[in-house]
Amino acid sequence: MNKLAKGLLVTALATSVLGVAACGNQSSDNKTEDTKQTSTQESVAKKPVSKYPFPSDITETGDAKIVLTSDSGSSENGNVPVVFASSDDILIQLGLDAYDFDGSKQSFIYVDKIFSETNQFGEETTTSVDLDQEMGHLKPGVHTVSIVQFENDDPKKGAVTVYTQAKYEVKEKK
Repeated sequence: MNKLAKGLLVTALATSVLGVAACGNQSSDNKTEDTKQTSTQESVAKKPVSKYPFPSDITETGDAKIVLTSDSGSSENGNVPVVFASSDDILIQLGLDAYDFDGSKQSFIYVDKIFSETNQFGEETTTSVDLDQEMGHLKPGVHTVSIVQFENDDPKKGAVTVYTQAKYEVKEKK
């Protein structure tokens, strides 16, 4: 090989090695940054923040009602159904029957006064509510599921037109 070919080959190899090394360093920098972001996200996630704050000083109003169901029974007639959960459980669903809601409005579902999701309920609707370990919904004890409808579907400024709730209990799974 002549000197020019050897020079080009050495330059190409050197560039390739530097490129791989730079990619490796960039990758580890990204991993460090990803780890920092994950740590930050986990610490933020430990403090439940409600997208729509639960209305203050309200009492049950309207004709609507909800019934929660689990394998242990239902919340009908003031009963408190039981759910068994362990720290390994990430998400458990609880049955939810909704009756006599205004189907033209959104229903805002709260678990322990923390916003969970919106849904559309009518005269009789059967669905489920997600109980999330990260949000504290699966800690042992009694918890409350509330459904609120607001004037103009505005949970920040609208007056409460419907508010009903039911309780469930979490017991430690052995």
